[in-house]
Amino acid sequence: MKALQLLSTALVIGVALSKPTSSNLAIFTRVFSLPNSMGSYLDIYNYIPDLYNTGMDNEIESVSQNGMWIYYENSNYNIGSGGEVYFVHGVEINVNFPNQYCNMVTSMRYVGNKDIPNADTWTLFEGEYYTGMEFYGEKDAANLEYLDLQGSSLVLTGQSPWTIYSGQSYTGDSRCVYPNTDHDVGPHGDVLDFGIYSTMSAVGVPDNTIRSIRKGCWSKEVASPPEVKYDYKDTQGAYGSAKV
Repeated sequence: MKALQLLSTALVIGVALSKPTSSNLAIFTRVFSLPNSMGSYLDIYNYIPDLYNTGMDNEIESVSQNGMWIYYENSNYNIGSGGEVYFVHGVEINVNFPNQYCNMVTSMRYVGNKDIPNADTWTLFEGEYYTGMEFYGEKDAANLEYLDLQGSSLVLTGQSPWTIYSGQSYTGDSRCVYPNTDHDVGPHGDVLDFGIYSTMSAVGVPDNTIRSIRKGCWSKEVASPPEVKYDYKDTQGAYGSAKV
């Protein structure tokens, strides 16, 4: 399961010569030490709980990426420490971080299925604004194990709705959530869909109350898509910040 792994990461460090392309929409991010995709860079294809040994800890000022990546001020995705969060999603999207988020990032991770970018997935996070431990799924989960009654934010990918329940084994109060807050279209027609819920109030349920998740819409209650606050958004992607 993605949440508890300290994954070995494919890294490439060098001097930026060209921007990455996305012929098969590989989920990855290239992070740069200077604005405008310049300076030293690091190619990242997996979770990094701590950038300390990569040469890019507190050095990132811009990124060029596919998919949704979340960038954290502290190690281990701000587990138990609060801190700044900056997130970017899109297809072949290039972003300069605002000044207050430059030289800030110490850990990072992606959302969804790395190998099937627009697969139907859900990720429940321990903290608001996608922080802390996570529980990831691509199918029904009758219980949420270590995040039982501990979920505070949620991100969906793909095109399927999911039903969340206040009881285990799909019991109790229920609500449907859809990946309908964001729809990214790349320059070559690649598509990514997201449902981004930074808090449980955005879903319309109390914090720390989810106990099971089922694919499809099985409830009469349907969450309205929240207004996600961004620094910038266009058809290709979006990016923004949140402070916990």
